[in-house]
Amino acid sequence: MSAWKIAIVFLIVRIPVSLAWTSSQEVMADEKKLPIAGETFQNNGNTAFIIRPKTEVVQQPWVWYAPTLKNLPGREETWMFEKFLEAGIAIAGIDVGESYGSPTGTKKYGDFYKYLVQEKHFSPTPVLLARSRGGLMLYNWASQNADKVAAIAGIYPVCNLISYPGIEKAKSAYGLSSSEMSTRISDHNPIDRLANLANHDVPILHLHGDQDSVVPLEQNSAIIQSRYQEYGGDMKIKLMRGQGHNMWSGWFQDSTLTDFVIQHASSSVMGDTKNHPSDTKPLWLHVRGNDGPGSNKHVVLIAAEQEYRSEQSLPMLANVLSQHHGFDCTVLFSVNDKGFVDPTLPAPFKDKTQRHHIPGLHLLQDADCLIWMSRFMQLDDSQIAHFYNYFDSGKPIIALRTANHGFWGVKQYEVKGKKVSLREVLGGTFRSHHGGWHRESTRGIIVPEQSSHPILIGVKTIWGPSDVYRCHDEERGIPANCTTLILGQPLESLARESNPNTSKQPLPIGWVKRWVGNHDRESKIFHFTMGSAEDFEDEGVRRVVINSVYWGLNMSELISPNRSVDPTTPYRPMKAGFNYEKLGVSPQPIPDGKAH
Repeated sequence: MSAWKIAIVFLIVRIPVSLAWTSSQEVMADEKKLPIAGETFQNNGNTAFIIRPKTEVVQQPWVWYAPTLKNLPGREETWMFEKFLEAGIAIAGIDVGESYGSPTGTKKYGDFYKYLVQEKHFSPTPVLLARSRGGLMLYNWASQNADKVAAIAGIYPVCNLISYPGIEKAKSAYGLSSSEMSTRISDHNPIDRLANLANHDVPILHLHGDQDSVVPLEQNSAIIQSRYQEYGGDMKIKLMRGQGHNMWSGWFQDSTLTDFVIQHASSSVMGDTKNHPSDTKPLWLHVRGNDGPGSNKHVVLIAAEQEYRSEQSLPMLANVLSQHHGFDCTVLFSVNDKGFVDPTLPAPFKDKTQRHHIPGLHLLQDADCLIWMSRFMQLDDSQIAHFYNYFDSGKPIIALRTANHGFWGVKQYEVKGKKVSLREVLGGTFRSHHGGWHRESTRGIIVPEQSSHPILIGVKTIWGPSDVYRCHDEERGIPANCTTLILGQPLESLARESNPNTSKQPLPIGWVKRWVGNHDRESKIFHFTMGSAEDFEDEGVRRVVINSVYWGLNMSELISPNRSVDPTTPYRPMKAGFNYEKLGVSPQPIPDGKAH
């Protein structure tokens, strides 16, 4: 008996065999669809996908699936993917066409890996899941990057170019003639490129059928096992008796494979954690609501700027909304590559290579209301798409301070083919500091005609040390589709009781409008250009924002001037500014919901 047969675990089945190689691999002409909800996007001109678990963690563990043709992964693989997601493991892949593991395809794989690790903060050591011809693609990338591979799992994977697709069919992908391909086959054939994987102790598990005539067991998985064991590597084959190259459900509902993947994907991020927060801690803050008017409503708050300490103010506001008003609240942050909340990450006009990352933006899909404060965030297309989808949702937006210049260098929002600016959505954009920047505070003046507006119920005074923004053209003023509720009068100093700077007229700092996006759904917008962490020490500022949530959700009748807007714990925000060392600002773990 040959060596490879001794190591095989047998699974006996009594199911009729039907080959499905061709039908399962056809490239469909319609738009890519995933078997489980996820995101599809372009990476260097190639279609890629990510399917995320409900909770993102530091160094997100993931499975790299291949091949990713237009109809793959298929719905047959749903059970397997659900097991990965339940274990907190993401699934990702990229369609590089019929590369057959060529250097061109391998380079695109390398670019995709860098994107996921550097931009998406995925674990640097994924588990590779190679099905069919995906074996050529993933094995050839893995052989050059063995230090980046936690494990390899395969479902009847192609491991031998001579076996499939053959030299004549593969040569064009490699840019070689028949003779060149034959001469250099060992440079490109996975069965000849195993030493590096064995040297890095990469464990391997394959499922393979004994009736596979398309990718024969003996010429692929069996020869891989024999050679890998000669190098001292750990590999097992689970033989599926009576099965060929098909889409039988047993391939994708096999606990031996899913347990293997989950074990190695999870352990890949359980190494040295002294410089990282807990690997099981979500990269956002969730605060469950008490009983109150906001029960069963979910507010997402986004703190993603560098100057005004929203990383302190919005967790405080989330606690007020949840504990005093009953709203479930989730706070999302801009984080660094270690998963820490990091307001010190520079704006991209200071560092054009800077890319920002806000984990949890997919939660906007199920949010009822958004409180948003970002500043010059340079986000990738898949992240900015979550904002734009929300803009189309018909749900309310409460935009604070810097939100009107919240992005930089991102793919622009479009409505029915027309490019749309944040100025058009929000009704204004930052033009200049009308008040003296960090020198003149702001006194809010309620517009008399709007004193009965729901957002102003119970609001007595409004003051904050942040200055008045000029957001509108000096001659034309605020757009006709906006209604000003609050004017901001610059004061002569940062003191609450200082005199008005009479050389500067009051300008709009709080207004409401409506917005209609791509799906003809009307959103209620409140833009408030106050919003520094110190501004939120003022009861009037807090009440304005909290009332705006009720107004946006069509719950104005539930607003009470007597319901508390007090912080639930002592609130001592840091001062605004960019002198981080002097101010004591540094990257911090995701907060626990208690503002300090």
